[in-house]
Amino acid sequence: MAAHEAEGPRSPWRLVASNGFGMFMLGIALALGGAFASQSLARALVAMRSQSSISVKGSASTDVKADLASWSATVQVSAETQDQGAMRLREAMERVERYVQGNGFAADECTVSAVRVRAVMRKNEKGADTNEVERHELTQHLAVKTPKVEAVERIARSITDLLRDGVPVASSAPVYTISSIEDHKMRLLDQATRNAMDRARTLASSSGSGVGALLNASQGVVQVLARGSIDGGDWGEYDTSTVDKTMRVVVSLEYAVR
Repeated sequence: MAAHEAEGPRSPWRLVASNGFGMFMLGIALALGGAFASQSLARALVAMRSQSSISVKGSASTDVKADLASWSATVQVSAETQDQGAMRLREAMERVERYVQGNGFAADECTVSAVRVRAVMRKNEKGADTNEVERHELTQHLAVKTPKVEAVERIARSITDLLRDGVPVASSAPVYTISSIEDHKMRLLDQATRNAMDRARTLASSSGSGVGALLNASQGVVQVLARGSIDGGDWGEYDTSTVDKTMRVVVSLEYAVR
């Protein structure tokens, strides 16, 4: 009893300090609880968003015709000396140029390359090169770049007729391209986007839902295929071997579902 009386009643300052510490700990607990609740809500919203969206692909295609062509002819001669080779090459190139311009190509549509000279060494009895030059090979190219696509098709096939006249000429494969490809691309992107929107509405309406805001959009592959060929797959492709082509664009869209 004496010990209890010696301790006496608690000091008001001690009660305040004790209650203040309790309130402080309660505040921390509430703050942490709010933070965990916010994180849980955020996770729920993310999950809800992923479950309340729809991803679709849209495509559009159109038939196009190449309006630019590139092609080249190569002349190669050989001779014992460079001078002899240069004379033969000049004669052959003049005939090729006359033939090309005679088939409807202007001089400014043609480009003649520099001459390439290669020394061919004589072989010994073991088939190895010696230090003796056997002959010189001289090569030159005539390149054509023009919008005359049909004319390039014709001359690429007929230029080798000069071989019968002794002109050592070879024809490369023509390259056919589309100069206005970006214009076609923008138009097809618009059509492909509309196609994707229609698909999203069809899928959503079948489950009694509606299409909401656009959440994500990305452009897929752009393909330029030979007309009538099978779809090239999920990668870009640009066919340059044909005049008649089909251009195709794919887009991927993600919409919210209401």
